[in-house]
Amino acid sequence: MKVILIVSSLLASPWVIANPLLGSWQFIEGKYAVEDGFVTAKAPQLTSVKLITAGHFSYITEKNGQFHYAGGGSYRLDNEKFIETFQYGNIPSLMGQTMAFDYKVEGDLWHHSLYKNGKLVEAEIWQKIK
Repeated sequence: MKVILIVSSLLASPWVIANPLLGSWQFIEGKYAVEDGFVTAKAPQLTSVKLITAGHFSYITEKNGQFHYAGGGSYRLDNEKFIETFQYGNIPSLMGQTMAFDYKVEGDLWHHSLYKNGKLVEAEIWQKIK
């Protein structure tokens, strides 16, 4: 009986219900700011899997079948923001950085975008892995 109560209370936890990002996600496409405009990337040329737990994220990315980068750290949700802080990975310039992405989940798609000084820096679409 105690086990049933514990499991029931965990399943009814507001964090579990309120966090639509928990789980595994695969990269679909992205748009990234560069000096003279934007570049785009799409699967399968760029493949990436992102794992989201209750408080951490991690990802690994390949480009044209070769390791490209990996990283992760902690995150939190604040209203419509996914706020991540990089704590490990192979891109030194990201270490310790905190970035606040606007996000929305529509069905099994996670859209997120990053703006700095009112300008789009990055926009990506991820699909939930079932």
